Amino acid sequence: MSSYVADVPTGIPFDPQIRRFFEEFYAVSDSPTEHERYANHFTPDATVIMASNKFQGTSDILQMRKFMWERVATRLHRPEKIFPFGMSSDESMLYGTVDYVFKDGNEATTEWAAHAHFRKTEQGLKMDFYQVYLDTGAQSAAK
Repeated sequence: MSSYVADVPTGIPFDPQIRRFFEEFYAVSDSPTEHERYANHFTPDATVIMASNKFQGTSDILQMRKFMWERVATRLHRPEKIFPFGMSSDESMLYGTVDYVFKDGNEATTEWAAHAHFRKTEQGLKMDFYQVYLDTGAQSAAK
């Protein structure tokens, strides 16, 4: 399993709490049984957009999360770079790759980018908006 450590631009003040958040988030994202823990990274009213699909709130996010594992045996995110909007900002952009092994034995790797917006809550940092940009054709071709 990867350590999920991403680079951040040098010389830009960056809240280390965001880096830790993403390290845990992608580790949980790559675990096929951590549905509730995955959803707990979002506020109850969060919006998640994966490619062209939009999900709103905890119930939708849980459904999306379970659906994401229906055909996938393993996935491994490699968040390579985080681009924060500054020390006091509540937004970041990310870039990385993800490796898939599908239940039928096929494999695929695809690049992705994401936009994340955070809200500080009593339970800690959570995303209230998360949009992932990726080429779904790469996944479909491997299935």
